[in-house]
Order: sequence, then C-alpha cells, then structure tokens
Amino acid sequence: MTNLAFEAAAEPRRFSQLKRLLGHRVDSEWSVADWMIGLASVTLALGSASFFGVSYAISVSSPDFFQNAALANIPPKLDRLQTGSIDTGNAMPAPQIVRSRALQPSDYQIVMVFRDEALLATHDELVRVKVGSLVPGLGVIRTIDAAASGSTVVADLATLRGVTPSRP
Repeated sequence: MTNLAFEAAAEPRRFSQLKRLLGHRVDSEWSVADWMIGLASVTLALGSASFFGVSYAISVSSPDFFQNAALANIPPKLDRLQTGSIDTGNAMPAPQIVRSRALQPSDYQIVMVFRDEALLATHDELVRVKVGSLVPGLGVIRTIDAAASGSTVVADLATLRGVTPSRP
C-alpha cells in the first residue's frame, strides 16, 4: 500500500472515532461554518458573562473603584496664565495700567467675597483676587474669609475688613 492509499484509508477511521467521541452525527446537518459560528457565539456569551461578573464583583467590593479610575485619567485643569503656557507672540496688545501714584492698602475696599475669591475696588480699578494673588499695594493675598459679621482679606502688607450691611 502506498502512503496515499494508507492515508485515505485512515481518514474514515479517524472520522468515525470522532463521531463516537461526540456521540452523535457530525456530518449530517451542520457545516464547518455552522460549527465556527456556534463556537464563536458560545465564546462571546461566556466572555460577556465573565466580564459583567468581574465588573459586578469589583463594584460590590469597592463601590468607588470605577469612578476613581475614570477621574485618575482626567488631566488637571491648569490656569494657562499662571503656568506660562500661553503663546504670547501673536497676542493682541492690551493696554498697560498707568497709575499716577503707587497704590496703598488704604486705597482698597472689599466689594464682595464669594467662596475663596474677593472683588476689591480702588478709585479707578476693580480687582478680582484669590489666595496667592499678588496685588499692588497689598502684596500676596494669604486668606479670604466671608463671615456674617464682615468679610476679611488678609495680605502681606495689610488686612482689609468689610463692613456689615445694615438690615432695615
């Protein structure tokens, strides 16, 4: 017997062994494409069930896990003016503030305090400040407090106190 004849004779034997292992007829109704689609469907179903099972187990054991993971990937919002990342080469020129004299702490008044920011007014200007701002005549702003008895802005060179509004 030649090799070709031997392989041809062994082929039906292997196929019959496969039929006996599976316990039913393989070649009757399903084609190879049907078997591949069926296997892919079962694999997809098991993979989906596993994914949702693991996701549920993680969310039960650590409820904030997915929220913290999402927040960790969000880049922080940086003030581009403070970090110096703005391209100033093509910027439109802005008018320079020219004062007749240097500002003094007594020139400032508190207009409004909200959260951690304050609006300060001089005779000619309105300045919005927050903790860490450098203000001419006051220096660096250290604290901003809004209280019912009156607002307070503490800077390096002075402490500004607001008056309480009178109640009718």
